Amino acid sequence: MRHKVLKTSLATLLLSTIIVVNAAEVFTWRDSKGNNEYSDAPKQMVPANAQKFNVRTHSTTSLAPPVQNPSLSASDVDSIAAKQAEVNRQIEEQNRKTAEQNKKIEEQNRKNREEACKTSKINRRIAENLRTNQRDSLIKRYDDEIRNNCN
Repeated sequence: MRHKVLKTSLATLLLSTIIVVNAAEVFTWRDSKGNNEYSDAPKQMVPANAQKFNVRTHSTTSLAPPVQNPSLSASDVDSIAAKQAEVNRQIEEQNRKTAEQNKKIEEQNRKNREEACKTSKINRRIAENLRTNQRDSLIKRYDDEIRNNCN
C-alpha cells in the first residue's frame, strides 16, 4: 500500500514537471476593434507591440522593450515588418503556382495512364490473334500491363 502511494506521488510529480517544462509563451494585445488577441508570437513579431500572458495565473506582464540598433527607428521596424509581409506574399504566390503546376502534372499523368491502358488493351487483342510460339507469354505480359495501367 505504501509503495503504491509513493509510486502515484512520484508519477504525479513527474507529470507536473513535464507540463511546466513544456509550457509555451503566450502573447496578448488589443486589435483595432478593442478585442483581445492571443498568439504564440508577438504582434508583427515585435515584442514591444504585445504583452506576455501567463496561462496559469491569467496575468499579463509588459515585455521589456527590444534592444534596438540605435540606427533603427520605429519606421525602420515597420518597414522590416512590411518587407516580411511582402516576402510572405511572394512565398504564397510561389506556393499557388506550384500547386497549379502540380495539378497540370497530375492531369498529364492521368492522360498518360489512360493512353497506356488503351495501348495495352489493343496489344492484348492483337496478341490473341497471333499465331506464334510466344502468344501465351505475350498475352500474360499484356494482361499484366492492363492491370498496372488501367486501375
